[in-house]
Amino acid sequence: MDDIVGPLKTYLAKRDPSTIENFVFKLHVRVAFGSLLTCMCLVGAVQYLGSPINCISDGVPGGTLDLFCWIHSTFTVKSKQGVASDVYGVGSQHEVGLHQPHPGVQPPQGEELNHHKYYQWVIFFFFVQAMMFYIPRLLWKHAEGGLMKTLVADLTDPLIPYRPEERGERVLAIKKYFKEDLRTHGGYFINFFLCELLTLVNVIVQIYFTDMFLGYQFTTYGLEVVRMTTADPETRADPMNVVFPKVSKCTFHMYGPSGTVTKHDSMCILALNIINEKIFVFLWFFFVILAVVTALSLIYRILTISSLSFRVRVIKKNLHGRVKANMIQDVLTCPNHSWIDQIGDYWVMFLLSKNLPAIAMKELLEELKPIMNPTPQYGYPTLQKEETMPM
Repeated sequence: MDDIVGPLKTYLAKRDPSTIENFVFKLHVRVAFGSLLTCMCLVGAVQYLGSPINCISDGVPGGTLDLFCWIHSTFTVKSKQGVASDVYGVGSQHEVGLHQPHPGVQPPQGEELNHHKYYQWVIFFFFVQAMMFYIPRLLWKHAEGGLMKTLVADLTDPLIPYRPEERGERVLAIKKYFKEDLRTHGGYFINFFLCELLTLVNVIVQIYFTDMFLGYQFTTYGLEVVRMTTADPETRADPMNVVFPKVSKCTFHMYGPSGTVTKHDSMCILALNIINEKIFVFLWFFFVILAVVTALSLIYRILTISSLSFRVRVIKKNLHGRVKANMIQDVLTCPNHSWIDQIGDYWVMFLLSKNLPAIAMKELLEELKPIMNPTPQYGYPTLQKEETMPM
């Protein structure tokens, strides 16, 4: 199994040269992306499960019947699936699930059928979903343009705090960028905020996309599984058998010896649904939790936008309280910058505080204060180096 998940483990363990996003953003572009690709690999690992479908019927070769039913879908009888129980508040049909070996596998007799067409598309579905979760990262990396990687360079080296000369030269190079580069960072922050907003829109869209893919049975799927586990084992009906039946029916028509059409009623075992039902239970909880966490993250982002003191506290916390709040506030309130550009300054400083050692960040803030806010409030020590280091 390691040949399936091995490359994904390598991807998830891979460390970027610089941090350009927050934890919640990484949940989307790394954890969700990697999880969906893993699900795709598990579903595609037919060699571990055998044939995904096996159908039986008198007078029809097994291979031909399997191929036909896989392509043209199978079905179950809705009224015989044993899901309309008191547990879900629809009525009482416990005897349906108790007195038939395979829920939904009954002669149709004009009753409403539940066709199952999704299973041949599950692999492609997971691939499309994985790509949708990765798009915000592609957009942000393109908009970010490698700025953070250029600024921090080798300051991410864990030994840099113990090499003051190298650290000082790099800090002065970052100072030179802020002093001589004419660009502001308002657009830098707006691009990230839009990508962050896109992650929330995407996870909500994926929930409804999955619901549509499974015949509008996904939005309540996780809740029904939880309710089923707490119901009476003697009378409960399993919602996983409704969405992902292990046994279903298929009708095959062929010409008989006299040229007349004969109808063959077959029963199919869908072994792949043993994996599908577990995967989609996991995805239901994962998507819901991810949507909630992302919404909370956006509320947190709005707080940082609206409150200067909150922005100061965030950076001070990242630096473990080693820098005075007044110094951070001076750097974040450049009088020559508009409000949105000051928000952009905060976002750049936040990312720098995530990438640089606390001692290097402290030295950088001391160097930037006279540039960003030249009004003196108190003295700061400066690095005794000439600003000659190129970017």
